[in-house]
Amino acid sequence: MSRFAKGFAAVYFLICSAVVLFASLVPNGTGPVAVFAKPWGKSAIEIVAAAEAPVIFVRSGSWIALTESTDTELVSRLYEAGAGFVASSAVAMACARLSGLSLEKNT
Repeated sequence: MSRFAKGFAAVYFLICSAVVLFASLVPNGTGPVAVFAKPWGKSAIEIVAAAEAPVIFVRSGSWIALTESTDTELVSRLYEAGAGFVASSAVAMACARLSGLSLEKNT
């Protein structure tokens, strides 16, 4: 196998892995989501408030906020309000655990 073919295979593998990773982080449906603010834009709490979503957790001056997606349109409203990235419930749960917050529902 030539050096070019090896380099092409490595780059192709990395691009495919990045696409799969990104696709797994995109939210689908309802549940908790993590809102990441752009460094040059509004704070995460301002974005969540502008999208008229409930705030679950945010630290003061934080670029990340957790909110509950109750409808399928919330993600688009968050992007319209200035979110840099809205992550799936798996990322929201990981952020909550790192902050010592429990998002588990008691039945």
